[in-house]
Amino acid sequence: MENISFDLTLEQQFQMKLVEQSAGNMNREQMQELLVEISRLVMLKDNIIKGLMKECTLRL
Repeated sequence: MENISFDLTLEQQFQMKLVEQSAGNMNREQMQELLVEISRLVMLKDNIIKGLMKECTLRL
């Protein structure tokens, strides 16, 4: 079985630093808008993963 890592890649760590720097320049309203958008994207990602898993199990 393949060894799967759930840590951030080096590139993702760099992107996180950029996000942290950008967040420091945002006001409260901008932060709230960003949080809502991030939450929406995470939910969409969850739905995509669930859909793909369901599709895979139906093909077995």
